[in-house]
Amino acid sequence: MEGYLVFPLEGEPTLITFHGRPHPSWVKDNRSGHPTYSKAISESLRELHLEGASIGIVGLSGYYGELGFPHTTYVSLTSNFPGAKFEDATDIVVKARRIKSPAEIRCFELGCEVGEKVIQAIIDTAKVGVTDREIKLKVMDTVFRNGCDFASMLLLGAGKELTHGGQIPLQSPPRTLEQGDVILAEFDARYLGYMAQFNQPFSVGEPSKEWRDIFNVALEAFNNGFRTLRPGITAGELDEALISPIREAGYVRTNPAFHALGLSLEEPIGNYPHQTYHKPDLSLTLEAGMVLEFEPSVVTSDRKKGLTLGSPVLITETGCKLLSKFWKPEFRVV
Repeated sequence: MEGYLVFPLEGEPTLITFHGRPHPSWVKDNRSGHPTYSKAISESLRELHLEGASIGIVGLSGYYGELGFPHTTYVSLTSNFPGAKFEDATDIVVKARRIKSPAEIRCFELGCEVGEKVIQAIIDTAKVGVTDREIKLKVMDTVFRNGCDFASMLLLGAGKELTHGGQIPLQSPPRTLEQGDVILAEFDARYLGYMAQFNQPFSVGEPSKEWRDIFNVALEAFNNGFRTLRPGITAGELDEALISPIREAGYVRTNPAFHALGLSLEEPIGNYPHQTYHKPDLSLTLEAGMVLEFEPSVVTSDRKKGLTLGSPVLITETGCKLLSKFWKPEFRVV
């Protein structure tokens, strides 16, 4: 996350990271910048004779704007180049990354293969008397042994009343699984940086009618979104297709019903009830080659029970398809 790339219109780029050691990469010029990255960036810009140029900075705006380009580095760069014109170029890179190449899609497919193995590992491990920590350990072991790593999350929780795996921190005391427990898992299987994300509910024994009703609404929302998704619709139309079954059934939501995937959680992102200041661009037109994570969130009005359901979905020229070979939107019983 501490990397900077100086990308000139002409000539080779320079990658500036913590250690600067060469590694297999299409970027041949690797340099160390830690702990004063602005000095290394400035050196590269001077080598390119860009003292009076127009220089784009990526990471000043958008969904990650306040988590992006560091202020101290920005101030140092602009002070070092008083004759240059610095501009926000975040949208250029965001738009370029929105449509995934065949190679990028293949990375998602390989991550999905590992994600499916993780789900099977949970099924094989989760039994009455086993702790949730043992399941988390098995999840991590499966991801790493099969050539992936984690991106932003391993969220897994179990109990009689919960709405999302993320509400139970990894450091919580272990819980021993009981009959009737529900396990909620949200995790990434990341291959070469690309996040194959899954939202999967499990039940220890047959779920209660209340839990089954919650799942059936999530399934209806997922299927409605899947039927609706195709190139040319807007993010708002997809958002409505996913959330209308939830609203009509009398449930509430806590998470967005979908978001785009790439090297991180990407835009477009649906309405996000828990993020008060997030104003999604629902006018964005969806295009073939975009990869989305469906994750409709269905929560009871008292906010005691709920779940999310989803996996990576590719927008094709004629509609959409799941990027996983065998995953289905199911309530898995263990």
